[in-house]
Amino acid sequence: MAINLDPELQAVTDAAKALGRPHGADVPLAALRAGYVIGSQMQGVTDVTCDKIQDLEIPGPASAIPARLYVPAGTGDAKTPGLIFIHGGGFMIGNLDSHDSVCRQLANHGGCRVIAIDYRLAPEHKFPAAVDDAIAAAKWICENAENYNINPERIAIGGDSAGGNLSAVVSNHFSQNNGPKLAFQLLIYPATNRTVQTDSLRDLKQGVTLDERMLNYFHDTYFGETGANPSDPRISPALAPDHQNVPPAHIITAEYDPLRDEGQAYYEILKAAGIKVSYHCYPGLMHNFIQQTGVVTSARRAVEEIADIMKTALA
Repeated sequence: MAINLDPELQAVTDAAKALGRPHGADVPLAALRAGYVIGSQMQGVTDVTCDKIQDLEIPGPASAIPARLYVPAGTGDAKTPGLIFIHGGGFMIGNLDSHDSVCRQLANHGGCRVIAIDYRLAPEHKFPAAVDDAIAAAKWICENAENYNINPERIAIGGDSAGGNLSAVVSNHFSQNNGPKLAFQLLIYPATNRTVQTDSLRDLKQGVTLDERMLNYFHDTYFGETGANPSDPRISPALAPDHQNVPPAHIITAEYDPLRDEGQAYYEILKAAGIKVSYHCYPGLMHNFIQQTGVVTSARRAVEEIADIMKTALA
């Protein structure tokens, strides 16, 4: 398909191509992880100041889970809604630093305290380690919300890509197992169904940054050789037994993202289940755009709009 990126984004991708970097699947994992953080820090907004940023440790099923609290500017000690944020990175890369700018923006523009979690990554920790950590951390945050001046009745969960997947998985798990009652899901270009071959996956096999080879690399590393079935709802939340009691949601995709159709399909699934859900596909943008807010104006506006939608939902 013809790809017509936002002009600022096209300039960013052209500059990256000019460097002649190898494909991500050919890069040593340590370098891939470091590059992901550096790239995010170079492309994200850098002038976002919160009232407070505090590193935390949350009890986990195997070890302590690193986390980071963001108190929005001008909030002080006032109680606010909260967002449990789960970063993307194909279950292999990403950490609290790769999404630091995004969390600052969501906290300030969304008027909520954000607690970002840093779940275990593959290949050191394969499926279902990330799921187990996300469920444990989200449950702990909900149960301890008052300690951080978070309204326990107004807590959202959200994340991008793999983090969007985990956010949907946690929401489904809580709804089916009498877990904490979340108020909202913010699913940013989530991976929702590993068992289908969508039009966007076919049309964007070569992709812009995320392509078929990288997707397969991520997925094979995360649950390959584990005996896991891709239809397991903890991998493919679209295949959960039902979605009738999950929180309201807003689902975001990008025009040139191979995961675009999975996000839209999940919107249709939640809508059919009677869930209050909205959906928006951002034209001219691609996977990872929430980490490009410092170099792509439309990406920054999109993140501000996303935060406003969450703020209204949690009001």
